Amino acid sequence: MQRFIIVFGFVGLICGAGLSQAGPMVLTSQGDIYKVWVGGEGLVLSHSSLGNDTEDTLIPETAGLDLDGVELVVEERTSTPFILWTRISNGLSSVLLSALVEGTWFGPSVIGGGDGVIVSNPRALLHTYQTVLEEEGNLVPESLETTFLHTVWWHNDTESPAGFAVYFPIPLAPDGMPLIDQATAYDLNNLLPFGVACNYQSDIVSMASPRFFIGPDGLPQLFTPDFDDCLFALLDIDYETEELDVPDAYGKRRRSIAVFRTTNVTMAVPPDIDLESSKMLLRKDNSVLIFWDGNNGIKWIISGAEGWTDIHTLAIDNEMSHEQAVDLLIALAR
Repeated sequence: MQRFIIVFGFVGLICGAGLSQAGPMVLTSQGDIYKVWVGGEGLVLSHSSLGNDTEDTLIPETAGLDLDGVELVVEERTSTPFILWTRISNGLSSVLLSALVEGTWFGPSVIGGGDGVIVSNPRALLHTYQTVLEEEGNLVPESLETTFLHTVWWHNDTESPAGFAVYFPIPLAPDGMPLIDQATAYDLNNLLPFGVACNYQSDIVSMASPRFFIGPDGLPQLFTPDFDDCLFALLDIDYETEELDVPDAYGKRRRSIAVFRTTNVTMAVPPDIDLESSKMLLRKDNSVLIFWDGNNGIKWIISGAEGWTDIHTLAIDNEMSHEQAVDLLIALAR
């Protein structure tokens, strides 16, 4: 059994002393709304629930930050919001994670970056995996359920100026606490034993934007550039059960870990498009539909077995609104 959270990005008006920057927002299935905005002393997390007043909480150690690169996701079972952002301090570029766990702030904790490194475009996806373990002699099967905070960001350094994605799946404790010490980072470059290096004539910065999807089988997938091979890869993520030498703090002798199941879908880097500002939809056949706003309409392109289609345009005029055009593309991706 898998459970996942859908995250929406909206732009809204922010209350307070004048207008502030609008930031990421999440709507839960219970009708709660979470959002991050810029306050006078740093980033602020707002939580609004049906019939209740809005609660504002200052996110620690965020003074002077803007909303560029801020990511927000919420685990509904424990009502735990997670915030990712990037920061440059004393010449160090870092990815940081904070979480409001049972009313107390966790972090911020550095989960990526370092000396001589530039990090950007953090993304996150929450996904719950449940498996039933049966052993001989046990009359009652053991159920093992783990929620993962899947995170990814873009990494640049002197040895890899074009950069690559770093994937960091973090298991969560039953109360929502991130178990960072149990997580392993994966550098997503040189994914294939073949490929032709890109000549970097296109806008590499705009394409350095990995994205998570939920695949047709309900498991996470990660769409990422691999500029060392001049390819995009769609990576399947699965879970395995690992035996523990001693029971953990919750009495479990096993734990689930996130692993790459396969890298069987690759595609050449598409024509020059701004992937950072575009929208991506995963189709049932594992092809990817990308669309973005252009002159006089919405432009779109689809990956295929033989490469990318030509760039098409849905014209926005008196007969078709922007909303109708987006609805048509979403229907095309189903």
